[in-house]
Parts: sequence; C-alpha cells; structure tokens
Amino acid sequence: MTTLTSGAITRYRVMALFTGTMLLLLTFVVIPLQLWAHNKTLEKPVSIVHGYGYMVYLVVALDLCLRARYKPVRTILIMLVGVVPFLAFYYERIVVRDTQKLLTEAEERAAAKKAKAAAKAVRAGAAKESQPEPARVD
Repeated sequence: MTTLTSGAITRYRVMALFTGTMLLLLTFVVIPLQLWAHNKTLEKPVSIVHGYGYMVYLVVALDLCLRARYKPVRTILIMLVGVVPFLAFYYERIVVRDTQKLLTEAEERAAAKKAKAAAKAVRAGAAKESQPEPARVD
C-alpha cells in the first residue's frame, strides 16, 4: 500500500509555487534594484525568505518523491527546479499531474482489493452456513 496522499501533493504544490515566486522576485526585482538603482533594501529579506523557503521546499519535495517512489534522477530534478526561474511553475504542473495519476491508481487498487476481500468474506460466510452442523452427543 502506498503512503502517497493528496496532502503531500498539496504541500509540494504550495512550496513549489512559493519558491518559484520568491525566485522570480529575487531575480527580476531585487537584483535589478541592487545593480542599477544601487538599492539593497530588499536584498537581505527576500534572499532570506527564499533561502528558508527553498529548504522547506527540498524537504517537501523529497517527502513527495519518496511517497511516490520516484527514481533518484527524477527526485534530484524535482529538487533542483527551485533554483531556475520559471522552471518551478512549469515542472510543478508536470509533477502534480503525474503524482495525482499515481494516487488515483493506488486508490483504485486499494478499492479493488477491499472489494475482493469483502466478496471473499461473503463467500466464506455463505459456505459456512451451507455446511450441516455436526450432531451433538450428550
């Protein structure tokens, strides 16, 4: 049985979008302000928030990859997309789509297994009722 849950997918999605947004802010607002306007006001807070957010993203992405049982190469790729502007948004959609598909398949397998076990229990109960009881000797 898989431990993949919709909560793990949601956590990954939130952190991927947060990390991607902070990276865009850092790349297209903070760095140009720093270089051309010589304004370092936003440099430290945005860098710190992005850095800590990326560390949380790494933990959440690793959790999702382990739950989904992705191969190591794909796991590393998923973890690295948080450092390339715009790539986090693109690859987040791919990961969420693939992982939701895995989750749906796992839920369908679990439901089929449960139905099979219930049918087996019903058959066992019916077979037990059809057998005559042994005679009692007093």
